[in-house]
Amino acid sequence: MNKKNKKPLPHSATKTELIAMYCNQFSEAKIRNQINEILKEKNISKDIKMIPHLEFMEFVETYGLPKGYYLDD
Repeated sequence: MNKKNKKPLPHSATKTELIAMYCNQFSEAKIRNQINEILKEKNISKDIKMIPHLEFMEFVETYGLPKGYYLDD
């Protein structure tokens, strides 16, 4: 796997960062709706800015790694 042109996936991200990571794959509305859905299932307010690590990883597992990122083992 070539990591040269890729960035390591962060531990967690804000919603703005999440949208920026996935905007070339999904619409902003879809990204926002899906992360809010995950937060709602975990009883976390959708008004938070920083997405907790586990919920961030659930999004990544559901939609795949964003283009240009790799998962650090």
